[in-house]
Amino acid sequence: MGIQSFAEGFAFVDYHTETAATEIDEEIQGRDGQRLILMAFDYLTLGTAHDLSIMHPGALAGCRTTASADAAISQKVLNVTDAPTDPAGNAVDASDIIAYQVTGGTWEFNTVTSLSTKAITLGTNIAIAVESGAKVRIFGVVGDGAVQKIHCLANDVTSGEDAIYAMCPYKGDPLYVSSDNITHDGTINRMVFAYINK
Repeated sequence: MGIQSFAEGFAFVDYHTETAATEIDEEIQGRDGQRLILMAFDYLTLGTAHDLSIMHPGALAGCRTTASADAAISQKVLNVTDAPTDPAGNAVDASDIIAYQVTGGTWEFNTVTSLSTKAITLGTNIAIAVESGAKVRIFGVVGDGAVQKIHCLANDVTSGEDAIYAMCPYKGDPLYVSSDNITHDGTINRMVFAYINK
């Protein structure tokens, strides 16, 4: 039985590996009015099991806020409407992952360096301008709990095809993929995400 939805586009992750103990991370763009799902993947582990974490912004107001002022290209401070939190409800902190919708509708990903009330200092300069009212989404870190995990056994290829393996809870939001890649190298061979209309 199908889920009776239509795919309106796809996002692909190609081969990606890192030295053991370096996380393997991928940014997956959101699209307004469409929901992201993971529909196929292959992940190779060597001597240890890995967790493939598909992170989404939390449900709290502080994770799902908006820009309260324009933010120009090359600045590092992003002012938001609600007190920004991670998905666990803590004030955002250094290394929390954040995404904000830039002029033109695409998403730019960054990390938090520090917070002063509702002013977030980012790890790298804003590359494309952010307009007042733009969506801001906070993923935090894997341990904050807004995550769907796929456990990948040691010395094996964990794979899936033609099903829903992870789903973004909200239409329009991006996703962030992170493998812990512990002890022995892992490899994303491929990931296929679909944008669906439900």
